[in-house]
Amino acid sequence: MFRPGRRALAAAPRVFWIERVIYAAFLVAVLLMALSSFGMILAGQSMHEWMLIVHMSVAGLFAVALTALAVLWAEQASFTRDPATRFYTGEKVAFWLTVAAGFSTILSAMLGMMSWFGTVGQSILLDVHRYSALVLLICAIFHGYRLLIGRPRVQPTVPTTTSPDPTVPLSTT
Repeated sequence: MFRPGRRALAAAPRVFWIERVIYAAFLVAVLLMALSSFGMILAGQSMHEWMLIVHMSVAGLFAVALTALAVLWAEQASFTRDPATRFYTGEKVAFWLTVAAGFSTILSAMLGMMSWFGTVGQSILLDVHRYSALVLLICAIFHGYRLLIGRPRVQPTVPTTTSPDPTVPLSTT
């Protein structure tokens, strides 16, 4: 309907190396932003000087990478019953929570820079920014772990051509 004369998205050839580069950029951006912000909080200080510059410099890369991942993986991370989907259910939940928390982190940071909300509103936006960034970090760590090293191993099935032994009971109850 919205794409007349074009191939469906699922039929289009996928370029996985671009997705990997974008995902690597996203993970590096999340790591640098987490170290620059939560690292300063854990050290008992507020974010200032070089850590603030690192945080603000990486924010653009984070926003672009998050948007690109949301566009590239939205169809594959949908909650359909198609068995050929790329992600498991937990990965889909983590993906959508990462996207939602990421966009709320970006929005709260951008709105906090405006003087529209006053001091109290900016303080609330800063708290929203912090907590949505914490949710983002937890979900991104889970999603990255599952995609990079924590996927369940699929055991190859060997087809058997023999029929079951009729002397062995089928049920033990």
